[in-house]
Formats: sequence, C-alpha cells, structure tokens
Amino acid sequence: METITLQLDPQTLARARQLAVSRHCTVEELLKECIEYLSMTDVVGDPFLGMFAQEPALLDQVVASAMQARAEHPLRACDG
Repeated sequence: METITLQLDPQTLARARQLAVSRHCTVEELLKECIEYLSMTDVVGDPFLGMFAQEPALLDQVVASAMQARAEHPLRACDG
C-alpha cells in the first residue's frame, strides 16, 4: 500500500470527517469508496442515468422541444 498526502481546506475536511462518521468508516475508507463509485462505468440503481443512451434521436427531440418552449414562454418574463 502507498501513502499519499492531501491538502484540504478546513470546510472540506470537516465535511469528509462528518461523512465518514455518518457512514461508520474512516476518511481513508470514505475516499476509497468514492473512487470506486466514480470509476464505475454504469451506476447501478439510478434509473435516469443512461435512460436515453439507446435513443439519441429521441433525446434530440426532447431537447429541441424544451428549447422551443423556453423561447416561446420564457420563465423570467417581465410584467412591465
């Protein structure tokens, strides 16, 4: 095993320690878990991730429709 040194600002370190405590592990184990999670090619359990992977044309239509609706009915229109 190799040892590395990380420099974290106090707020990030405090959040890492709080997360580790809430997950009943050490900061080192938390970082290992984060790296393993981020290196996964397919996130299990998230129904929205990759939902349109096999339907790029459909995704293009959804985006085009949303952009058209935004152009026609801006959300932040001024009243006056």
